Amino acid sequence: MKKISSKNVIYQYGFLTGVVAITWGIIQFIMGTHYENDVVSQIVGSIILITGIVLGQLAFRKENGGLVSFSECLKVGVGISLVQAILGLLYYFLLTNFIEPDFNIKALQISYAQMVESNPEFTSQMNEQTFIENSEPFMWIAYPAILLFSLFFGLLFSLCSGILIKKSN
Repeated sequence: MKKISSKNVIYQYGFLTGVVAITWGIIQFIMGTHYENDVVSQIVGSIILITGIVLGQLAFRKENGGLVSFSECLKVGVGISLVQAILGLLYYFLLTNFIEPDFNIKALQISYAQMVESNPEFTSQMNEQTFIENSEPFMWIAYPAILLFSLFFGLLFSLCSGILIKKSN
């Protein structure tokens, strides 16, 4: 039996997963909830990624004559999460630089308010403007963080689903 390349499945399902994730991000932006890092948003994002990975693994197994190894499941899952992360980074870049250029400032203001709420003595150490000036140069860290977190969770989800989806002779 000849082996089928996983690239087409990775690109197709990674792109579809990325489009669904970006659609979710646009819905959050329209609703004005894109600054919130609540549990519901995290769960919906995880469900989108898990669904894309599982559907991609199942599609690859079907194309491969019903057989797929655990390592192939991992490869497909991590590949899908990589494509999805790249599309997510593109959306984040467009959001923070063109759609809403002051996104980072507003996010830092919200972070400062949360820090003051949890620790009122923080205002004696640093005011909001100083906090923003000190934090803004480090906002670039969001790009590798998004990529690494997406790959990490893609690997975890692929490990779990790969155990259930793998099928050998």
